[in-house]
Formats: sequence, structure tokens, C-alpha cells
Amino acid sequence: MADDTNLTGSNLAFCKNLRTKRYYISDDPPATYLAEDAATTDYWCLLTMGPFGPDDGYACPETCGAHRSCYQSSVVRPV
Repeated sequence: MADDTNLTGSNLAFCKNLRTKRYYISDDPPATYLAEDAATTDYWCLLTMGPFGPDDGYACPETCGAHRSCYQSSVVRPV
């Protein structure tokens, strides 16, 4: 079974709709930069284009997980 963590043990299973400015300039593999702790980073949801998701929860790595109804995994699993 595939593991959703990187070499440092950080979880990489973020919602594919979670964004920061770094998404557009990062050379890192998908979602790797979201595992870094940056207290000043602004996050937004692509579904609402704002700081809250469609379920009215905050858009940030700590809260955008599989427990939310709007979550869409960024991890591609082989069929």
C-alpha cells in the first residue's frame, strides 16, 4: 500500500484544491511545500477562491483533510 508521507515523515495527502502563492513557483513535487510550517503563509481554496472551503472550514494544511466533505486527495493512486 502506498504511503502518503515524504522522507521527513510529513503527511503529503493534502486536498488538491489547497493553494498558496508558492504553488505557482515551487520546483518541489506536488504538495511537498505544504508540509513545511510557515506561520505567515496565506492559504486559499480553489473551490471558493477564499480562506474557507465550501464547508465553511479554514483552508490550511492542518484542516484540509479526508474528514471534510469537500476534500479531494492530491495523492494519485495506481489503479
